[in-house]
Amino acid sequence: MNQLMTFIFVINALIAVQCYRSAKNKGYPCKLFTALGLIPYFNLVVWVYLLFLPDLTTANKFEPS
Repeated sequence: MNQLMTFIFVINALIAVQCYRSAKNKGYPCKLFTALGLIPYFNLVVWVYLLFLPDLTTANKFEPS
């Protein structure tokens, strides 16, 4: 049972790290998405949400100034 809880905690932490990386690469608030990524079961929703959000770093290049 202890191994299962450790495994689930490690997977949860890895998903939170991936949420941080995705948010940082796309230009979204890293702290917010990392905090949301630490919530169990909700972190998968946040991760998939980040996968489909547009990239803000390249969006500014296409807008006229």
